[in-house]
Amino acid sequence: MVLTTFLVKAQLTINPGGFITINPSGSMYVGTNLHINSDASGSGYWVDRTTSNDVSITGSVDIERYITQSGWHNTASPVNNAVSSVFTGIDLIFYYDETIIQNDWNFGWVWYSGILEEMKGYDVYISSPLLVEYSAASGTHLNSGIYSIPVTKTNVSNGESENHKGWNLIGNPYPSPVDWLEETGWDKTDINDAKYIWSPENNNYTIFLGGSNPTGVNGGTQFIPSNQGFWVQALQTGTVEINNACRTGTLPSTPDFYKQLGNANSELRIQASGNGYSDETLIRLLPEATIGFDVNKDAGKLFSPFDSIPQICTFSDHTQLAINSLPEQLNELAIPMEFYCNTMGNYRISIDKSAEILTHNKIYLKDVREQKTIDLGLVEEYLFYHDPTYNPKRFIIYFNPSKEFIGDINPAYWFSVTSSGNKLTIQRNTRVFHKAALSVYNMLGQIIFTRPINNALKSSYTLAAPVGYYMVTIQTESYLSGTKIYLSD
Repeated sequence: MVLTTFLVKAQLTINPGGFITINPSGSMYVGTNLHINSDASGSGYWVDRTTSNDVSITGSVDIERYITQSGWHNTASPVNNAVSSVFTGIDLIFYYDETIIQNDWNFGWVWYSGILEEMKGYDVYISSPLLVEYSAASGTHLNSGIYSIPVTKTNVSNGESENHKGWNLIGNPYPSPVDWLEETGWDKTDINDAKYIWSPENNNYTIFLGGSNPTGVNGGTQFIPSNQGFWVQALQTGTVEINNACRTGTLPSTPDFYKQLGNANSELRIQASGNGYSDETLIRLLPEATIGFDVNKDAGKLFSPFDSIPQICTFSDHTQLAINSLPEQLNELAIPMEFYCNTMGNYRISIDKSAEILTHNKIYLKDVREQKTIDLGLVEEYLFYHDPTYNPKRFIIYFNPSKEFIGDINPAYWFSVTSSGNKLTIQRNTRVFHKAALSVYNMLGQIIFTRPINNALKSSYTLAAPVGYYMVTIQTESYLSGTKIYLSD
């Protein structure tokens, strides 16, 4: 419901999924109590977009927020007199103080009990679904209008690295979503134009970068849910300001909403996955970008603290980046890419194969540790083994490498061999055709299958063989490779 002028004297309740919007030039009088309900299906929203504060609520205000997922949640209060006890039975409530981190940004957490300040973000641990009830004795305590909050970037002798400085946990103070791209609703002068929202479902951060070419990774969109805490990175000590102009009553139904913004044709999305989780980094080509860190065009990397979550980022100008914008058409450009995970095991790197950037550029991935070079335009994914002791500076992304570079790819990696059940798959990792022959041997050294390999990028074969281990060889004009596989029913 969108209103210009309205008078309510009866009980007013906004149910989950509903919203009331009061337009900028509108007014509203509520001569009774206001209830904004929430359950597992969603929440109701109160969207006061007025500029003259011509909204009056004479009764009490009750705002519910249902939290369905256990884990850590970044929150903010929609009323100005709430206390930490609204999180019933929970004492794991923290805020983040960037000024005390010294040489370790993990030292910024401070346990808290007391009044929840407007526009301040809090980190709360929820062990099971919880209905949080914010109450105000008078409608004047419902957050609306202009709010600002200090942000800091602290420099100390022998302190944290540059990309670990300036992180501030702030919050959406309103009982409605807000739009990060509504420029009249924000003053973001003292921060990089990127916001980071923790996702307890994925144990990772969704990231959205505004500016003139907005985009997002890990499902980040331009919207911030009602009373949601989120992270920003300060460029210098200053403030962030918000007003009613950025408030909205709707959220997109898809996490891919950001793909409707900006120029997806110039973006290369790279995903690392394993242990049931994933992380995404983005390289994009912009005419106005530089090789170094560009304010409002690049976004620094904010790492998940969980050991099993794979983390991937590029590296530029001594800064780890989740979103890396570079000048257009830089041939033979090499971009360092880092991989982190504190759990050993098998992981994969893949890209968005629908990206139009692949039709205009040849893009290769080099695994420095394994000395493998892969044409990302050809393979579905690159599989690799990781141990936490390995150097994270493991990968390099090459844009349009020279013919000499391409020709120097080790013959041992012209083809990849994988198996699933009784199916054998051969992936060609080079654009150059190489005549080759496939042979499969049992553990007694007997050939059970042989075929010439055609020029297809991928060839699959179903083998009628007993369950067990087998050796696969691929013979080219210059190299013989061998891979051990396991076949099952």
